[in-house]
Amino acid sequence: MTANEDRRLLLLTLAPSHYCERARWALDLQGIVYDEERLAPGTHALRVKRLGASATSLPLLLLGDGSLCQGSDRILDWTGLRGGDPEIERRLEQTTAPLIRQCLYAGLLSDPKSGIRDVLLRGTNAHQATIGRLTWPLLRRMMAAGMNARPRLLPDLIAQVDRELDWFDRVLAERGDHLVGREFGRADLTAASLLAPLALPHVEPVKSLSAGIRWPHSLAPFLAGWSDRPTLEWVRRMYQAHRAPL
Repeated sequence: MTANEDRRLLLLTLAPSHYCERARWALDLQGIVYDEERLAPGTHALRVKRLGASATSLPLLLLGDGSLCQGSDRILDWTGLRGGDPEIERRLEQTTAPLIRQCLYAGLLSDPKSGIRDVLLRGTNAHQATIGRLTWPLLRRMMAAGMNARPRLLPDLIAQVDRELDWFDRVLAERGDHLVGREFGRADLTAASLLAPLALPHVEPVKSLSAGIRWPHSLAPFLAGWSDRPTLEWVRRMYQAHRAPL
């Protein structure tokens, strides 16, 4: 694998990804110093493959010895963050978060006024941003196909997200503010970060990364209706209390 010449940790991300926010927050919470390189969707694959990764998914953490740690779950393992709950985290990672992503992109990618293109390219270098803008019509279709984010699926996706919020409302009713023990830990961070796209906390870096999105009429009423649910109020409390980016 390519050596990391300056020996600093480098986190490769897609700016608005809630999985990338999960990894970013864990590194910040553990006081681990790193640089972040934001990549544009599509062109990120070449950058990741050049590093020798077996997959193109992000986040990816390039360690000081040149080895790679890919995936938010593995990055959290590497940080040693405690307070995990494998069952809750598995459902959030494999069911809840993919549904949220599919649902939101089904609305955003189909609306030319949503601003999602500029959000996805925010913070990338000039070369990637230019390519992203020039290839956006094709990239938008590829993203929609890859996530099966079709507008016609929105009613069913919204109903499924609603059921996931019902489930987590019940979890909070049983466990209280902290999912494991009495302190903020891995399970709390996982839930808060992966649910953040629905809660829209006004805390950095999430606030800046999502700035400029104009929610289409197909999504806006449901986001407003979900806003006061216990789960999303909890997410905003967790961000306010525990999200302190370095």
